[in-house]
Amino acid sequence: MRSSQPAHRRRPGGRAAIVLASMIALLVAPAVLDHRNALDFGASAAPPSGGSAEEKPHVLQATLEVLRPFSYEGDPLMVRVAIFNTSDQPYENAAGINLLGGLKVASPSRGKLTPKAKTDLDPKKQPAVIPAGGFFGMIQDISTLIPDVSKADTYNISWEGAGVTADTVTVKVIPRFDPTAAYVAMIETDFGYLEFDLMTKEAPRHVQNFYDLASQGFYDNTIVHQVVKGVEARGGDPTGSGTGFPGYTLEPEITRELKHRRGTLSAVHLPGQKQDNGSQFVILLSPHEQYDGNLSIFGQLRKGDDVLQAIEAIPTTGQYDIPYYRPLKPIVLRSVVVRKAEAPKAG
Repeated sequence: MRSSQPAHRRRPGGRAAIVLASMIALLVAPAVLDHRNALDFGASAAPPSGGSAEEKPHVLQATLEVLRPFSYEGDPLMVRVAIFNTSDQPYENAAGINLLGGLKVASPSRGKLTPKAKTDLDPKKQPAVIPAGGFFGMIQDISTLIPDVSKADTYNISWEGAGVTADTVTVKVIPRFDPTAAYVAMIETDFGYLEFDLMTKEAPRHVQNFYDLASQGFYDNTIVHQVVKGVEARGGDPTGSGTGFPGYTLEPEITRELKHRRGTLSAVHLPGQKQDNGSQFVILLSPHEQYDGNLSIFGQLRKGDDVLQAIEAIPTTGQYDIPYYRPLKPIVLRSVVVRKAEAPKAG
């Protein structure tokens, strides 16, 4: 988050410490960062072999997770299914559990998707006995089983088998980003639309990242958490606190020839570091030379200056501590959509 508050009232160290603390907390929990859609679910299970549900306690637990929160069309769509023995006794698993056959995929628009073939998994590849506290599982590209899952859509994935049920997890498959194409971003706010030309050539990684996050719905219903009249507005923080980020950072992409002017869209830089925040952005409300060469510019407003004026006019707390200059009335980003720019009409 490059300049974390207006240059004329910046408090050195305060925001950097908070951001650093946030990053340390995130680094010690990589499973949360790497698998934002990963969910573990306790479930009732079939009893161990040789007993009925009344005679033996439910001892199995299933976990289901997608390894990435989104995938591009045509790419592998990886999921992990694991079965845990939560009891203090071994679980007899000679019959095996149908891990592949238990996977179910549905699309809200197309309904249940049908596997291309039988999806049984050889029980001989499973442990005959799951020791107390032990587990086994698999990682599978489900597009090899259900080819239709490679098409752009939202998919609900669930798993059920041996009396164990893992609740549904959701993943999005989005159109592949084209680094040679021009893109436009449409940000719907409470006051109307802001439309930006994105700079794929000058900042390809930032534009692709913005496209990826927008296509997942990451920005939907987040807020503009900071507005400094005549200076800037900031958004893209999933927490709305001014210190949040998506669990990763970006290498800056500085183009010396690009200048910050009203409507310039730039990445927020992490103070005291060499990285940009993975999701937060700045919209300039007037030219600011001190940002030139310091922030990664990846877009410029093409329509919606009246909306920007309305956002700028919202009263704020005016405070110099996080969250800085927080609008007294929430400014909600209802949706962010990034699409390819239309080709100019001939003639």
